[in-house]
Amino acid sequence: MTLKIGLLGCSKVAEKNFFSYIQNSSNYQLHIIGSRSLQKAKEWADKYNSPKYGDYDDVLNSDIDVIYISLPISLHEEWSIKAANNGLHIICEKSLTTSYSSAKRMIEASQKNNVRLLEAFSFRFHPQHNRILQLINESTTNIYNFHGYYGMPSFPKNDIRWNQSLGGGVLNDVACYPVCASRILLQGEPKTISSHMVIDEETGVDIKVDILATFEDGKTAFISCGFDHYYQSKYSLWGDSFKISCERAYAVPRNFETTITRDQDDQLTEYTIEPIDQFAQMFDYFFNALQGQELADFKMEDDLLNQSIYMEAIRISSSENKVVNLDDIAMHV
Repeated sequence: MTLKIGLLGCSKVAEKNFFSYIQNSSNYQLHIIGSRSLQKAKEWADKYNSPKYGDYDDVLNSDIDVIYISLPISLHEEWSIKAANNGLHIICEKSLTTSYSSAKRMIEASQKNNVRLLEAFSFRFHPQHNRILQLINESTTNIYNFHGYYGMPSFPKNDIRWNQSLGGGVLNDVACYPVCASRILLQGEPKTISSHMVIDEETGVDIKVDILATFEDGKTAFISCGFDHYYQSKYSLWGDSFKISCERAYAVPRNFETTITRDQDDQLTEYTIEPIDQFAQMFDYFFNALQGQELADFKMEDDLLNQSIYMEAIRISSSENKVVNLDDIAMHV
């Protein structure tokens, strides 16, 4: 079985990851590319052998099964809901949206129309994270802390990351990764959040964020992210018998060999993970989920809703300068 897929948005992420996968996939067949610029859509259709091209509405109304939305974050809700109402399964780039209430509306639309919705955190499908969980479970180590860092040098001022109206800023673009990773590696959802964001005076977007999240059983996540930083994309877990680190956790090139390091009794042990295309792993997982082969511990819609609650708590904590209990988030929507 092959599913027809359409691309909504001619983004750098799509150009970097989508076409190298889709052109060799037996699960999906590229059917149409949509852009706000018909010229751009035609150029990409010619370049990447797409049978059709058009604007956003043309993609929604074409004969496809799945849509991959790679638009600015502020447009995700509108076009995800339209896609759901057209009966299309949806893979939507991260961050899914800019608020918890928006995420709820997107999920409600997908459930109403009996379609699936995945927030495209491709990093979570890289096998290094399951390997770390396996090492922890094999040792019966109690994990106490997650430390996550993701930062990079700044971008030109015309980059959409600097555009507040399009959902720009470090939280939506960068910090969402270690936020998600902390939930995966601590195997639960936080109870309270304390955060502080630094806002760029010129653009109004957040350029740095520091987060303290408390989980059950005394577990804690410390997260620090920013633009105009030395590049880091890593996390570590600190337990009662060892510390374990992942040095390239989030944006992993398909030809990149990753390394896990365990520090125990002053001895460092390295575990090598062979190169893998995490973007391809994500799309293949979605295909299998549509065939009823979804993992029991990862229901896509529940996961993205929990992610949106965590993100909302970070925004509220910083803006109101207080510790936020996640159970109270519903009171703010």
